[in-house]
Amino acid sequence: MKTGDIHTEKLTITSAHIQKFADFSGDFNPVHFDDEAARAQGFKGRIAHGMVAASHFSKIFANEFPGAGTIYLSQTFKFHAPVYVDDVLTYRLEVIAQKEGKPIFTVKTEAFGADDTLRISGEALIRAAR
Repeated sequence: MKTGDIHTEKLTITSAHIQKFADFSGDFNPVHFDDEAARAQGFKGRIAHGMVAASHFSKIFANEFPGAGTIYLSQTFKFHAPVYVDDVLTYRLEVIAQKEGKPIFTVKTEAFGADDTLRISGEALIRAAR
């Protein structure tokens, strides 16, 4: 892993993701489970929890980029647009800095909808396995 490296991958956010997250977190906000409740809040239909979509960054760091042994040190998120059930997101991660002499990297994290609308942006600080 080095400055300038980029990783992209796609994920479809499903009802199962939403249900599992709610079961774990206890967040059963009706906008995640009822289309009418979501529409009453100005959405087209029910939406995923922001952290459902954002949590995929952790999976990418742990398994692909850079991989096993990676430790999250920090992460910021900004949620730009809702993620709906069955939306296909493209995750884009770009290494923008490395701490001199250390396996510590700053990574720009973004997720885009199928229409290329930015849904999530942020920045992660990770420590790669030695």
